[in-house]
Amino acid sequence: MGDERTLPKYIKALRGKWALLLLAAAGVLLLLLGGGQPAAQAAPDSSEEAARTEAYRAALTEELCTLCSRVRGAGRVELVLTLSGGEETVYATDVGQDGRTDYVLSGGEGLLLYRKPPAVLGVGVVCDGGGDPAVCHELTALLSATLGIGSNRIYITCT
Repeated sequence: MGDERTLPKYIKALRGKWALLLLAAAGVLLLLLGGGQPAAQAAPDSSEEAARTEAYRAALTEELCTLCSRVRGAGRVELVLTLSGGEETVYATDVGQDGRTDYVLSGGEGLLLYRKPPAVLGVGVVCDGGGDPAVCHELTALLSATLGIGSNRIYITCT
């Protein structure tokens, strides 16, 4: 009968070990299931993203310089763009009847819909005709309409 007194302590100790084991198993299961976003596409290589962003900035700057230099009186144009960080990657998702969002997979990876380029926050322009109010007005209207930004985000000056 002396064993009966130690039995509850043994069961308590065993119960604690089982709880620890169950918690560890639940943790491993959560790690395996992940957060719902495909692991292969979750974190794109930042150097690739930076290269794409810089190529986007260079191409857009060149197009805008060409466009602005065609405005009568503008002359030579130099332009600097301020962008809002990096690009946004958009994956296909499916919202089930239970309201849960699942990512659509293709070939074991997330199905990439598109990459949204960074937004233009502001533009600085230096041009030969930047001192002429009429040229400044034309360039401001042109850049505002082209980029979809307010005139308060555009600064024009002369060389």
